[in-house]
Amino acid sequence: MKLTSQEYWENHWKGYADAEDMGGGCELYDDIAPFLPRGEGLSFLEIGCAPGRILADFCGRLGYEAYGLDYACDPAVVEQELKKRGIRVGKIEKGDFFSWKPTEKFDIVASFGFIEHFGDAGAVVDRHFEMVKPGGMVVVGMPNFAGGQKALHWLLDRKNLNGHNTRIMNLPFLEAAARRNGAEIVQARYTGGHFDFWLDDEAPLLARRVIWKLVPPIKAIARRVVPGETNPWFSPFLFAIYRAPRLAGGTPDA
Repeated sequence: MKLTSQEYWENHWKGYADAEDMGGGCELYDDIAPFLPRGEGLSFLEIGCAPGRILADFCGRLGYEAYGLDYACDPAVVEQELKKRGIRVGKIEKGDFFSWKPTEKFDIVASFGFIEHFGDAGAVVDRHFEMVKPGGMVVVGMPNFAGGQKALHWLLDRKNLNGHNTRIMNLPFLEAAARRNGAEIVQARYTGGHFDFWLDDEAPLLARRVIWKLVPPIKAIARRVVPGETNPWFSPFLFAIYRAPRLAGGTPDA
């Protein structure tokens, strides 16, 4: 079950159609890139690739050939923007994730802010593994709208919260995906610091003003009172990097 509609994403990304750039890079790049292989012969597939900024970040900096799937973007626009940055493009396609049938498997299959928009997110993660080459890497990243974050979104950003499956925003969910698929967890953790918070583009102006005033002092307090660098209650992101088994039904290399 999808928790957001195609119309929602078409409206969300339409502002990029005439934009001069795709916006900033991937917030999780520095967390994830050190664990990925390098090489110009490697393919990188992003599920939910619009507007292309994450593809540009990983493929531009690590030398991958870019592949992408999204059901709300114009593939030609994404492809054009990637090529303008000198990135080798395999194919960008528009289609539904569950009915799409790629003609090949990929060295790295990744999604960011994608799986949490489905009721059966476990099946979504499992399909990532169907698309990766034996021994390849699967990367899954998402915002953390659970814990204390959920309370804040319920108060200030409820419409956006309802489009997210907060039950999966925890490390046990990510660890269970590894067991189901016989994969090795290379890295799985929360990230983004002790605390951060943002609102959907359609959130009321009053709520935005409240957040602009609250976030800086809460960040400062969290740094002083919360042990460690991250926590499951207020850290804004979590992610997992997996190594797929070398053989179907087998176990990944150590």
